[in-house]
Amino acid sequence: MIRKAGIKDLEFMIQIDLKDEGVTTSDSPKTQKELKTHSNQILNFVVEKDRGAFIFEDEENKKRIGLIMYSMVNRDHNFPWKTVFQELGRSMFQEDGRFVQIFQLWVAPEYRRSGIATKLKIKLEELAKTNEVNLIYTHTEETNKHVIELNEKLGYRIVRRGPIWDEVVRVSLIKQLQ
Repeated sequence: MIRKAGIKDLEFMIQIDLKDEGVTTSDSPKTQKELKTHSNQILNFVVEKDRGAFIFEDEENKKRIGLIMYSMVNRDHNFPWKTVFQELGRSMFQEDGRFVQIFQLWVAPEYRRSGIATKLKIKLEELAKTNEVNLIYTHTEETNKHVIELNEKLGYRIVRRGPIWDEVVRVSLIKQLQ
């Protein structure tokens, strides 16, 4: 079952994001101040109107086994951090510049490759269409071949390959919705 994440899911969402699975990290253990900042950033996915998350829950035991966090973004916004959006052709985006950006996609290791990630992405596509947004953006590290393959199977196409905010090569993918 897929449901919208709520405040009761916050600690789960924070822990999943802290796992940094599938990403290169050189960070040392986080300080209390960094953990508080991180918690507040994840809280935004529960309380802000242009952000959100869906939880995939095993109905039998109410265990959370999948998560997708997203933001409704405008590519014309001036971001205080480095993004690739300005590098991508303006014609890829709808006239008002809005798109959905996937922030985090996670499935419990024992449930991977069982269709949960696909179901979460389809749910996000439904949300985008409901909000009259026709493009979804995501990126992953170049070494995550299975993630790239999944995205391509779902109709995403590679639009960029290279570093974004550090030296790690990331693959940027978009899906244009009908």
